[in-house]
Amino acid sequence: HWGATERNENGVFIGMNEPKSRLMTEMRDLGMDLASLEKKRQFGYVDATEVRRIPEQARVGRIPVGGKELGLANLIELMQEGIEKLSPKRIVLDSISDLVFRFPRIEERRPAILDIVEVLQSTGATCLLTSELLSTGENRRLQPEEYLAEGVIMLRIVRKGVRTIQISKMRGTKIDTAPRPFVIRDNGIEVLAREEVYA
Repeated sequence: HWGATERNENGVFIGMNEPKSRLMTEMRDLGMDLASLEKKRQFGYVDATEVRRIPEQARVGRIPVGGKELGLANLIELMQEGIEKLSPKRIVLDSISDLVFRFPRIEERRPAILDIVEVLQSTGATCLLTSELLSTGENRRLQPEEYLAEGVIMLRIVRKGVRTIQISKMRGTKIDTAPRPFVIRDNGIEVLAREEVYA
């Protein structure tokens, strides 16, 4: 939202979990008018919710095909179509968690995520992929997709009313790795960078 309103940069949201109507309502309630940005062709929504509904074994006509692979191919095609329409500077894919569950074996998941990452990187845009953490804490197990990403940003709720953001990886730049509190306001997420988080 900020990139479109403050910098006149297009953005695309690829929704695998959330229908467009719900996203638009939630953002409007936070003071972010995505509908007006969409009318100005500064924002686009790619509806990829059907991809996660493709069964494990699907059919093209009478020919049985792997539903996982078909879903991935459909997702990539939808992404490319949505991206070509707007030439965005920012792209969000929410969420790759469905792919994690669709490809539970790491040797299948890694190339699937890599295919998606390569499509997104080829755009030159800033890309954000969201995912659920499988575990938390200092000894948490890294997820394979974290190795493929240029950066990893973790959002958590540490106690009632306190949300934190922590950058654990960001290639090519110095980072503050300490968890910092953040708030969501009308203009988006505001990180309280000078404050520390106390458990």
